Amino acid sequence: MDSKLFTYLAFIVLVGANLVSEATSRTSLADESMYERHRQWMSEFGRVYSDNNERHKCFDIFKQNVVLIDPFNIANNKPYILAVNQFADLKNEEFTASRTGFKGRMCSNKATSFIYENFTTLPSAVDLLLSAC
Repeated sequence: MDSKLFTYLAFIVLVGANLVSEATSRTSLADESMYERHRQWMSEFGRVYSDNNERHKCFDIFKQNVVLIDPFNIANNKPYILAVNQFADLKNEEFTASRTGFKGRMCSNKATSFIYENFTTLPSAVDLLLSAC
């Protein structure tokens, strides 16, 4: 191999490695900052996870929520801002299910009958007790 070609290829490899290293260090700094933010959030809201798998899963959800919150607040043209609160490690579906009782199924395929559907004997009059409010 020609020495100039070898030098050129070595230079390309070094530049590429430098770019990868720089991108990795930026990502690491961003991740470290987010890890610290998550740790502070856990301390503030007394959040404890059962194991590292749950912690990593909830950290990823936390990070996704923060990535939505921060840009919204920067470009906010609304009279309110979003904040990281005690629910920041929950997905929308998890929050909705835990707070509204919604279990993900609105209707049942099983038809239920109306208990008075065959009722035919009706009184001729109904007295209503009306009270003065």
